[in-house]
Amino acid sequence: MTTSVLTVDVGDPAGEVLRLFAGYPVHHLPVLDQGKVVGMLSSADVMKLELFLPKGSKSPIAYLNERLKVGALVRRPVLTVQPHQPVEAAAQLMAQHGVHALAVVDAQDHLLGIITTTDIMDAALRGHEGNPAAGSSAQPTEPEPHMLTLTPEQFSRALAAAKAKSGTDRDPDFVHQALCYTHARVALLEQLRHVASRFMQAGQDQQLHTALRKAIDAVNRAEQEGYIEAANPV
Repeated sequence: MTTSVLTVDVGDPAGEVLRLFAGYPVHHLPVLDQGKVVGMLSSADVMKLELFLPKGSKSPIAYLNERLKVGALVRRPVLTVQPHQPVEAAAQLMAQHGVHALAVVDAQDHLLGIITTTDIMDAALRGHEGNPAAGSSAQPTEPEPHMLTLTPEQFSRALAAAKAKSGTDRDPDFVHQALCYTHARVALLEQLRHVASRFMQAGQDQQLHTALRKAIDAVNRAEQEGYIEAANPV
């Protein structure tokens, strides 16, 4: 999560939202009421709002300041997560509700930070390197001397042999079954990475959002039911 977060209060003039989005490189603003998180506003919400502002001599900020408070712009209830929850839970909540950021709160709903789809995808693409618990002093490991590279043809032959022996008495140590499992798991995660990369580039594209949600569901289902041969990337 990001812990240094700009916020607005429900009692602030609504024009303050426009001012902050225009003046800072942020896309989400948590809304607070007496220190507790009660909503989240996005730059997309503000873009929609600007379409309905009357065209005239008065600036949009001044117009909103005269007529609305921030509380009038907030959609409730607000979606939040707590810092002890797994990242997967945050990703599922975003996918289910079609949002791109969640407020991270403590037990009293006080703001601790926010987590966005960009944060999640960045951590997923960086893998273990993105885990704070790994520490910043870790040195990159050297390749093992015995590691070999395989051509696509060699890997295909190995996978075909593994499929033939997996689950039979010719695979007593489950080596061939493990190769099939790993291949299916990597294929599903590659689907998810592929869709996630497209989604991050395209922004709030509803079709890609649906594809991303399906890819996440496929990975979750495989974790629960066991991996099978994955489909081609979306």
